[in-house]
Amino acid sequence: MKQELLDYLRCPRCAADSVPLGVSVVERRDGEVLAGHLTCPAGHAFPIDQGVPDFVEPAGGAVSDVYNIMWAAQARQVYVGREDEFRHKFQVFAHLPGPLEMYFSDKVVLDAGCGEGRFTWLASHLGARQVVAVDYSREALARAKAGTGNPPNCSFVRADIMRLPFRRVFDYVISLGVLHHTPSTAAAYRSVVRHLKPAGYVTIFVYGRWTLPLVIWPLRCLTLKMDSSRVLRFCDDWGFGYESAHRRRLPLGRFLRTLGRLDVLGMGRVTFEGLTTPYLREHSVDEVHRWFRETGVELISCTRLVSASGRRSG
Repeated sequence: MKQELLDYLRCPRCAADSVPLGVSVVERRDGEVLAGHLTCPAGHAFPIDQGVPDFVEPAGGAVSDVYNIMWAAQARQVYVGREDEFRHKFQVFAHLPGPLEMYFSDKVVLDAGCGEGRFTWLASHLGARQVVAVDYSREALARAKAGTGNPPNCSFVRADIMRLPFRRVFDYVISLGVLHHTPSTAAAYRSVVRHLKPAGYVTIFVYGRWTLPLVIWPLRCLTLKMDSSRVLRFCDDWGFGYESAHRRRLPLGRFLRTLGRLDVLGMGRVTFEGLTTPYLREHSVDEVHRWFRETGVELISCTRLVSASGRRSG
């Protein structure tokens, strides 16, 4: 954990911005805390493991297990030399006017649900002052740290998106493909945008109506009762493994990935998540517009995926 991260943290149980967290160091290397604890004045303690503060409550590991399996099965990513690709993929969702540097340069950015960290890497590469990458999955965070190279302007945090441990300090909040996998997509959106500064920007992506193949819904009745590893093997056998580390035996996925939209979304991830995650929702453009209005965010762009970008008043 980097020292700069302390400036952005608060206790998620006390939820008071003015109450700082203290750090007890067990192991430090190159100026970064690898092991220790964060503690608030009320006595709530949170471990730091392998440089990642962990704010997730011990109970309820089913969701985390699904994503640990998914990320562990995918081939490791190399991000160097892929800036143009990631710029394009980000703008598919964000549709922001002007150069991306104006939204990231010298800004404090929250990547809520970072996965393997490709947009964390992009934000860092575009000159962000600090990028805080958050995920529920330990495996995802380990991949994100390795894939980004753990640069000086990136910090990694394990947390529940519904109970984020941050103050209202972010200039830009990103949450792409995560909010619809929570008990309430609207509540998850409010949770992330709560940490956005006045005049800050936000970009989200949620599943739109008919984003998922219709066959997903009846199959869920079976797959939610199955071991997630078996479902993963099914996805791989049918070629749905997006950049999978496993060998594909059938070519269907290769054909589907030639469709640009599915490649952007990540076919294997969409399929596996759709068949295994406990929470899965689709939303309309009107719903997203309403969420923005209710939180004082002026809409800049919206796509039929459904993704949207906006700027908070202030």
